[in-house]
Amino acid sequence: MSIPRVALVGTSGYGRRHLEQLLGWQRDGFLDLAALVDLSFDAETRRLVDIAGVKPQYLPTIDGLEVDLTVVATPPHTHFALAEQVLRSGSALYLEKPPVPLLSQLDALRAITSRRRAEVGFQQARATIERLEALLPDVGQVERITAHGCLSRPDSYYTRSPWAGAWYVKGEAVFDGALFNPLAHIVHTALTLARRIDCGWAVDSVEAELYAVHDIAGDDTGVLRIRSRTGPVVIAVGTTAADVVRAPAITVHGSRGHITVPHGGEASTHPLLAALKDVDGPPDPLIDLDAVRPFVSVVNRAVEIVGAPIRIPGAQGISELVERVVDTGSLFAELGSGWSRQPAPSVDREALR
Repeated sequence: MSIPRVALVGTSGYGRRHLEQLLGWQRDGFLDLAALVDLSFDAETRRLVDIAGVKPQYLPTIDGLEVDLTVVATPPHTHFALAEQVLRSGSALYLEKPPVPLLSQLDALRAITSRRRAEVGFQQARATIERLEALLPDVGQVERITAHGCLSRPDSYYTRSPWAGAWYVKGEAVFDGALFNPLAHIVHTALTLARRIDCGWAVDSVEAELYAVHDIAGDDTGVLRIRSRTGPVVIAVGTTAADVVRAPAITVHGSRGHITVPHGGEASTHPLLAALKDVDGPPDPLIDLDAVRPFVSVVNRAVEIVGAPIRIPGAQGISELVERVVDTGSLFAELGSGWSRQPAPSVDREALR
């Protein structure tokens, strides 16, 4: 079998990490990097490519591009149009997280019949879930799964582009919130674990509190509580305005105790490498377009519930408050933070299906 021809769309930000991986895998003989696609290419991108001795096309769009697999690592609000074009072109798709802002966009992608695999770059979901599942017998019956993380981002993180920290750009949905993008991987992992623990688990109600410490239009601090008619409660809590940094992790509470596993770790094979080795094979069911629907559903419902994030006065004590959410399963308002607003529970099953 010939090695797959690959295109990378988006070469800065996380796209740079993909570029470095792809160049390494090309050196190992797993792919032919046929094209780089971006609005512009900086000197570091060209330097990395030149050092690797690779000669891809440098293109402004994917129009007419014919490759076996396309990696899309562009801003979230560009994902839908690019992913749709990739799937209709006959290429396999590896779409960086978060997948798409809107549930309607995701369902439109799911409706496209593609002969090749399509996956979302929640790269560490399988490794984390496998580690958690090995420990689940220790906690007894699972009652609560909490995704949590405390990151610290400078103001420059939110001024690097017009979409950073925004929910909308010129009326277009972006949803670059703390739990929706920087910490999206742990939210998706928690939702996926709940479905694996109880096959009947489905999003039934969502409660949400979303806040902003930075001077941004979107949020940088939030807590979500998601309930199903059966199975564990899922909570997601985190911030990018932490006063004390704590690595993203998943905590599972059960009838006999609890366990906490840092998110990530070594997987047997990187999902993108697995896709390169079998572009026509079935996608990983933990990160395919069907698997990410609960995540996108929850994001949409949270934004609808809150309407707009609430500005709060600084980061002091936020990391401790996040830890209290992990320990208790309560939301910020229930813990009496002083600046929080009581959430509005929502049960809108039709919107979440």
